Amino acid sequence: MDSHLHPEASAPPLSVPSLPFSALSPSTPDTLALPLPSPATRRSISMGDFRRVTMALYGSEPPSTATTAPSSKMVTPSSSMEFEAARRRLLEMEERQRVIQEMERRLEELREVFVRSEQEAVEHGEVVTRIACAAQQGEMYTAENSQRFKKGLRFKKHRPTIVFSSMLGLRTCLPWPVKLK
Repeated sequence: MDSHLHPEASAPPLSVPSLPFSALSPSTPDTLALPLPSPATRRSISMGDFRRVTMALYGSEPPSTATTAPSSKMVTPSSSMEFEAARRRLLEMEERQRVIQEMERRLEELREVFVRSEQEAVEHGEVVTRIACAAQQGEMYTAENSQRFKKGLRFKKHRPTIVFSSMLGLRTCLPWPVKLK
């Protein structure tokens, strides 16, 4: 078994004096005095440490819930500092996650704005195309009809005379040459 994979297997056991079971009564939880390791050997507490301490205190029988010491009495200052650092990192990560979610929401709104503007541009392009086609058709219609209109203007001033003379049968008696169609 690798010792770097299981640190509790390679950790030195805590030396705890054997206490009688009656010394751990629930009425005196504050009287439980575990020897603290020296500052040179102090380290964070793992679950293996809890198992070793409880097995040393109680022998082979499992502790009852009433006689179990709170875990805060076994936490060293370095582990509480690690806990605070982990808590601070967790809060920072949650804040970053909130910022990322807000950025994703804004990015989605921006994408929707671009999609809508693209749809509007397509619709406006279609309208502009229809207007341009109508303008071209109008120009073609104007060009075709301007020649007819010019022809019509040439005969307009003589039309009453032509109509009147044709009614009277005087078609050949006009003083100017006119072809009637």
